[in-house]
Amino acid sequence: MKRNKPLPRRTRLTVRKPLERHAPIEAAASLARVTPLAPVSRKRRAENRERRKVVTATFGDAPGCAAPGCGRLADDVHEPLTRARGGSITDPSNMVPLCRCCHDAVTLGPTWAYDLGLLRHSWDGGDAA
Repeated sequence: MKRNKPLPRRTRLTVRKPLERHAPIEAAASLARVTPLAPVSRKRRAENRERRKVVTATFGDAPGCAAPGCGRLADDVHEPLTRARGGSITDPSNMVPLCRCCHDAVTLGPTWAYDLGLLRHSWDGGDAA
């Protein structure tokens, strides 16, 4: 049996003393914010106000669910072309009233939602269904 090269000797680990701070840490101002961060930006708040007005003007106070076979009142307004895909939350042609149950089902993205026009691909254009 042929022997391989001998393993190199392990070098000893040298024990070094811990690092020491030469300059003292100065007391800084408090890290707490004087004004808390807003949960919603001013721009988004303005968009949401405009959206509520457009939804009420377009669908009234109690719209029905737009999903076929569902007779419930709509709880949500769904955007077939999402903001991430270039849609607007204030464009009435990009709004479909849906009940919460149907909205949850549509949001999962089944193919039937695309067939009914409840979801749109960004490459299909910005025109409403």
